[in-house]
Amino acid sequence: MAGFRPVKIFHVTGSLTRSAGGLFYSVSGLARAQFEAGADVAVIGPADDYFEEDKRIWGDVPLFPIKAPFRYATVPEAVRVILKQKPDVVNIHGIWGDPSVIGRILVAMGFRTCVSPHGMLDPWIMQRRPKLKAIHAWLFERPLVQRSLNHALNEAEREATLLFLKGKAAAIFVAPNGIEPPTLVASEKREGALYLGRLHEKKQVIELIQAWGRNNALRRVSLTVAGWGDAAYTQRVASACAEFDNVIFVGSVYGPEKEAAFANAKFFVLPSVSEGLPMAVLEAMSFGTIPFITAECNLPHLFDAEAAIKIKSDFSDFDTVVPEYVEMPESALDLFRQAMTLQLDQYSWHSIAVQFQSAYDRHWAGLDHSLVLEL
Repeated sequence: MAGFRPVKIFHVTGSLTRSAGGLFYSVSGLARAQFEAGADVAVIGPADDYFEEDKRIWGDVPLFPIKAPFRYATVPEAVRVILKQKPDVVNIHGIWGDPSVIGRILVAMGFRTCVSPHGMLDPWIMQRRPKLKAIHAWLFERPLVQRSLNHALNEAEREATLLFLKGKAAAIFVAPNGIEPPTLVASEKREGALYLGRLHEKKQVIELIQAWGRNNALRRVSLTVAGWGDAAYTQRVASACAEFDNVIFVGSVYGPEKEAAFANAKFFVLPSVSEGLPMAVLEAMSFGTIPFITAECNLPHLFDAEAAIKIKSDFSDFDTVVPEYVEMPESALDLFRQAMTLQLDQYSWHSIAVQFQSAYDRHWAGLDHSLVLEL
């Protein structure tokens, strides 16, 4: 790859398995693309019971799995490994946990660090347990972010990072997550809608189930709910689905089952109140599955390009907007799919790996002072 200078990069993540949620796909996609481009790349993080099954997603990227019986248990071992490996850049993925502590220690030791919050500075997230976050931020996140190159998934996250620093200077670059090309051809007999992702209250899965099941205009249209999450919330989701004949709960799906779910659905629905950059929306689009998403999904350009359908996160327009589009003829829906295809060009992992390497080079070579932004 022209212009991609090999460099030794260590990625630090909160989990090497599906337990990381969307980070499992975003960190593995970036690491593989950098590795394939010639960089010396490795990833370190906790390994749970899913590791043996899930490690294949990392391809040939070297992994340093750590057992983590409790919170912050990975910190000493991760720091020891990184000190021994002496990487040029340490990319911290996710905050408010072990990666932040590891990054804070490394930056104090003089390591070059890049921080990718992955939506964890979003206003909705910041409002949860604010007192605990204030202490954690004072000890770890704020000193780390101030002394690091920072990666924002979009302009909203760039603004959130600047707000978090309360007027301090910050080095920030913007690059999205990427997606893998589908390996399964989409079905010619698509039907119904799909929610696929983490089962969490910020995604409003239960609210979606209730809104769908109670809408008379959607009575003959199925909604499939697939995902994973906290056991108590997952049980609430399963119970909510059981109340309606047209809502089906299938639990966790991975690999071929996950691709089949996207390929067979006509629509994808994510009524979230807080996202960094939702990978599932991009994956759905790659299969030609048309997304209903909220403004809080931070993909405004999809609305401008008529590549996604906007719904309000308070569900105030759900009963009118969703049935209208569900009843549209295929000829009209194909126009959405054409727009989606054009939008997906910017989400190749190859392109994003180049953007990361360019940001690394410009920042630490001191060649791009435009990266330094101040409120």
